[in-house]
Amino acid sequence: MTSWRYLAGLAVVLFATMLCGDSWADARVPTQLQAQLVARLGTFDRNFQSRAAPVAQILVVHQAGNSESSFEATSLAKAIGELHDIAGLPAKVEEAEFSDGPSLAARCRARKIAIVYFTVGLENDMPRVAAALSGVDVLTVGTSARHAENGAVVGFGLEESRPKIVLNLKQARAQNVNFKAELLKLARIVE
Repeated sequence: MTSWRYLAGLAVVLFATMLCGDSWADARVPTQLQAQLVARLGTFDRNFQSRAAPVAQILVVHQAGNSESSFEATSLAKAIGELHDIAGLPAKVEEAEFSDGPSLAARCRARKIAIVYFTVGLENDMPRVAAALSGVDVLTVGTSARHAENGAVVGFGLEESRPKIVLNLKQARAQNVNFKAELLKLARIVE
């Protein structure tokens, strides 16, 4: 019953954003909406509670020397921090500058990071990051569809001016993320 409520909430959020029509045709999915979607995504990952409990540790990663990436990271951290919870768990958000995949994997293991959120500018780094995070129990999310296409588990894109969740199922399996069928029906799947 609870997953149906979250599914209905996710559908309402997606539907509400569709009402904005073509105004987002050349833009990304807004930061506030991404934060709301991430908060609900955890409810569709069968392994999220065991990965994240008792506090969902979220790391927002930006590209060094990229002001747009840094601004996006600050905006995401603030939007996620303003949420009451992530999949029913309190959230702790921090920002970090990206250095390399192996260092990020070590940090995720040592600090029990539940979600790593990648900002603009890191899309081309995703294949190396995905290789380093293979075997690490972490949900990776990118602010664009290209992040998921290149190796993050989840990305957000606009298709025909509508927000769309993009899931990389191959990487999800490699990182112990197991989404429920209800979410798979709403998403665009990449392998």
